[in-house]
Amino acid sequence: MPEHTPAPTPGRAIYGFVLYLLFKTLFFLYIMWAFVPTVWFDRLGLTYLPDKYFALFVPILALVAVTLFAFLIYPSMALSMMPDVDDRVTIADGNTIVRCEFRFPDGLCCQQRVEAPFECGWNVKRHCTKHSSRQGAETQRTVRVANFCDCPYEGQCLLRKDPDYLPTLRSKDPIPAVSDLSLSQVSRTLYHRAGR
Repeated sequence: MPEHTPAPTPGRAIYGFVLYLLFKTLFFLYIMWAFVPTVWFDRLGLTYLPDKYFALFVPILALVAVTLFAFLIYPSMALSMMPDVDDRVTIADGNTIVRCEFRFPDGLCCQQRVEAPFECGWNVKRHCTKHSSRQGAETQRTVRVANFCDCPYEGQCLLRKDPDYLPTLRSKDPIPAVSDLSLSQVSRTLYHRAGR
């Protein structure tokens, strides 16, 4: 069975060329019908052609239909598919990250991601699966996740591959604050080698 592909094929080339010739011919006949006087067609025996009024009416009708669709119907369809203003999905969806609000005795927060936080409507789960059950504070303290990241692709997450990566970043010099560069310094850096 041949695979369906949008690539050009000989059959499509032939059909495309035939359609090109057909529409060029139809356009030429339309222009001829619109501009040649009706008397000339009557002399040739072509008395059944539509009135010249339709030469302007049909294109104007098509433009009005396109304008109505573009500025009225299409936006109305888009608005009808949108959720209500007071619906939760206007500010949160399935990709929203909600953090566990559990606090350890030393004041630190869990910061574990809450899976499926929205049960129904605006009700949000406040704790992760480890802290949602009522356990003692000491047993909950042992399950805290220190290096949690929000990477959507777990296979590419550097923290999951190397959990000791984060402390090494903190020990390095931080990125300097944004500041303006002097034009003379930029020119010296860019053009110093070019002058040699």
